[in-house]
Amino acid sequence: MKKINTFVLKATKHVLLATTALAMTTSLAAAEVSLSGRAGAGVANTAAAGTNGVSAGVTSEIWSGIDLNVSASVTTDNGVTISAGDDFGGGKLPDYADKELDAQTSDLDTPGVTVAVGGWSVGFDNQAKDDRYDNTQNGDITIDGTVGGLSVGITYDTDAQVHGGAGANAAIMNAGTSYALGYTMGDISLSVTGTDANDAGDAAMEWSGSYAMGDMTLSLSSDNNGAGDDVTQMGIAYAMGDLSVSLSADDANDWNASASYSTGGMSVSYATDEESAWEADVSYALGSGASVNASTDSTEFSVVGIEFTF
Repeated sequence: MKKINTFVLKATKHVLLATTALAMTTSLAAAEVSLSGRAGAGVANTAAAGTNGVSAGVTSEIWSGIDLNVSASVTTDNGVTISAGDDFGGGKLPDYADKELDAQTSDLDTPGVTVAVGGWSVGFDNQAKDDRYDNTQNGDITIDGTVGGLSVGITYDTDAQVHGGAGANAAIMNAGTSYALGYTMGDISLSVTGTDANDAGDAAMEWSGSYAMGDMTLSLSSDNNGAGDDVTQMGIAYAMGDLSVSLSADDANDWNASASYSTGGMSVSYATDEESAWEADVSYALGSGASVNASTDSTEFSVVGIEFTF
C-alpha cells in the first residue's frame, strides 16, 4: 500500500508540474513578450566645477552598464491592442546626444501603458510624457493618430502645478495641454506645435515647413515664444553622397552648423554654433550589434567605449 501511495504522489506531482507549465505557456502565447537592451563599458572624462565658469580640472571614471527594456502586448478579439513596457538596469551608460553619463535604475518603475485601435493610440505614464511644444515639460496622457494625411498628437497633464503667486497671477509650471499637427504633401512637410503654458507660463505656438529638392532641403519656422519675442529661423541641408551638411540661422543672431560623414561601418559628425559650443561624435560598427563609440564637446566632456545592442 505504501508503494502504491508513493507512486500516486509522484504521478500527481508530475501532472501538477505539467499543468503549471502548460498554463504558463498558454499565458505567454496569449501575449507577445519582448526583451531588448544595450550594454557596454569604457572611460569618461568630465570637467570638475570651478568658480566664475572656469574648470577646476578634469576627472576620469570607468563606466559600465546595462539597460534592459521589457514589454508585453496583447490584441483582443475586436482588434484593440494593449501594451505595457518599462526598463531597468545597472551601472552607467553614456548619452552621446546630451554628452553625459546616465545612471541605470535597478528596478522597474511605473510602466507606460498604451491602448491602440484603428490607427489611434492613447498612452498613460505618470509625468513621463514629453510635451509637444519644446519637450521641456512632462504630462501623463497622450493621444496620437492620423486623419487622412494629417497626423495629430496631444499631451495632457492631469495635475499641472503652479508657482509664482496665486490665482490669476500664478504661472503654470507644467503645461496642461500641448499639441502637434503634421501634414505632408509630396516634398513639402508642414507642422504646428503649441502649448497652453510654456516654461514662463505663457501660451505659445510654433509652425514650421520644409521643402525637399532632391539632395537639398530648405526649412522655415516661426516661434512666437508666448510673451517673448518672435523668432524666425531658416535652414538648409544638403547631402553629397556620404557627406551631409546643414546650416540654420534666425533673426535673434543665433546660428547652428553641422556636418556628418558616413562610409562603411564608420560615421563621423561635428556641430557648432554662434557661441562656439561644439561637439563631435565618432562611431564604428563591429557587426552583430556591437560598436566602438567616442564623443566629446566644448565643456571638456569626453567618453569612449565599446557597446552592443540586443
